Amino acid sequence: MGNRRINRQLAIAQDKLDRLNSGDSTALSVGDQAKLAGLMGVGLVRATKLKGAPAAERAADRIWANAQQRAAADVRVLEGESQKTANLEAAARRERRWS
Repeated sequence: MGNRRINRQLAIAQDKLDRLNSGDSTALSVGDQAKLAGLMGVGLVRATKLKGAPAAERAADRIWANAQQRAAADVRVLEGESQKTANLEAAARRERRWS
């Protein structure tokens, strides 16, 4: 029973990672979305003045990279939990079979 819950969470986390990798900003947290919007505003103002905004671009790239790293770490943790639960369930079935 526990493995279904973990697998459902894993599917959600994997979907979030896929959306982040494809550039979907709705997969970002609300705080990251707000930071990204502010940085895009700075970039837009600088672009209208025909100046570059490399600091804002780097900060936006860091937001995306950090969000992807967090989502990938969540997926790895959930995969480990799923494997651990599957191993425990298999051991319990073997024990019942030999008892």
